[in-house]
Amino acid sequence: MGRLGILAGGGNLPQIGMREALAAGEDPFFLSIAESDFTPGNYPDRVIPIRIAKIGGLLKACKTNQIDRLLLLGKVKKEIIFKSLNFDLKALALLARMVNRHDYSIFKTVAEDFEKQGIHIISQKTYLKSLLLPEGRYTKRSLDKKQVEDVIFGMEYAEKIAHLDIGQAVVVVDKSVLAVEAVEGTDQAIRRGGSFAKKRKAVVCKSSKPSQDPRFDLPTVGVETLKVMSENNCDTLAVREGETIIVNPSEFINLAEKLKIHILSIGRGNVSKINSTQKKLPKV
Repeated sequence: MGRLGILAGGGNLPQIGMREALAAGEDPFFLSIAESDFTPGNYPDRVIPIRIAKIGGLLKACKTNQIDRLLLLGKVKKEIIFKSLNFDLKALALLARMVNRHDYSIFKTVAEDFEKQGIHIISQKTYLKSLLLPEGRYTKRSLDKKQVEDVIFGMEYAEKIAHLDIGQAVVVVDKSVLAVEAVEGTDQAIRRGGSFAKKRKAVVCKSSKPSQDPRFDLPTVGVETLKVMSENNCDTLAVREGETIIVNPSEFINLAEKLKIHILSIGRGNVSKINSTQKKLPKV
């Protein structure tokens, strides 16, 4: 078996993935995306810089370093696709085969081509299982009846827009959608939606697709999400159970308590029942 490559964007997830992969006995390298806010953290000696528009260069880097598996972690702003990137011939050929420029079309087309080259893109859950919350309410205060109704309503719509590859989050109040996430990202959607929440605090619902491919773009939230919510009239966050990455879960839940934000991980169970009892973080 060859080496693991972590195709790395901004945020903490690449460093967490690196740490967990090393603990599992891997000898991984970051393939750091120059157009992102990537930082190597404690692993500056494990960085191979690449450019997002140079697919041929990425393939060459994988083969030179015996990388036969790729783990996609970290944030790259979606609007980068609209910038004047200098695509290489390989990237242009793949772009020509895509039915559209939605995230999934891009990921799927690249993944299929890489598979032909003997490079497999693996599930994002492989080294991030400890960041996935089982079903439950993870903060002390229970939700009122209207908040529970908004969670049920919001999760349905969040899943629908995720299925359409538009975004993954909606902001709702009184069973009305105030904002839908698109290319601008979750934080901006929260700011827009929160600005309309006057009489009641808004509920933020974030969901994966009904049949989410775990290799690509799993929903992710972290402490910055909570800070933006607190500043923009939102006091409840519902995410999809087992499908949403929570960056640094203990820190995340502790901050949610301080900011008086409800945290629910929603599975297929009855939401009222999920709301009735506080659940503790699983030990890892």
